[in-house]
Amino acid sequence: MDLIDAMENWSSVKSFTDEEVEEEKLETIFELTTKAPTAFNLQPYKFIVLDSEEAMEKTTSSVIPVNGWIRYADKVVVLVGDEEIDVNSNQVLEHKLEEGRIDEEKAENLRKMYSDYKNRDSEFMTGWLTRNTMIPATFFMLACKTQGIGSCPVRGFDQDKLSEELDLKETERPILIFPIGYPKEEDRNWRRNGDEIFEVI
Repeated sequence: MDLIDAMENWSSVKSFTDEEVEEEKLETIFELTTKAPTAFNLQPYKFIVLDSEEAMEKTTSSVIPVNGWIRYADKVVVLVGDEEIDVNSNQVLEHKLEEGRIDEEKAENLRKMYSDYKNRDSEFMTGWLTRNTMIPATFFMLACKTQGIGSCPVRGFDQDKLSEELDLKETERPILIFPIGYPKEEDRNWRRNGDEIFEVI
């Protein structure tokens, strides 16, 4: 399925078949997800795939009752954001230096700026992580759809409990849960027309 078809036929899937999602499709999905843009290309996120019944219990025990249906997915994927926003900065800057896009002075100034960002208040950090994980989340869901895999973004869970279950670092936060699998049924909800959501001024 191409991207236009994936977007036109999007639906949040909550009912799955017993068919297993192939490892090759997961690899394709994550390669596509890495193309998502983030501020300064810092990519302060990762995805954790819970595949075994024991691993999936870590999420099913953390969600609110109405989201108990996630236990019937083939796999559950957790999107994790990192408040240590410069966790990948060395790799990012090394690539920029190798490509000649910046010099050492510019690289050092960027390192200082990233460090200053980390020292901002919790409100800023929440906004930062939201902005820099929502686009990868969207890329992930669309990548799933292009591979014929259904998904649904789930936020109704105990963030502290899931962090503990997954043994996350102190700076890491679970942002969204994505149950994934082959769709058993798909219900497409009503959406507004394009001319209702765009205003040209």
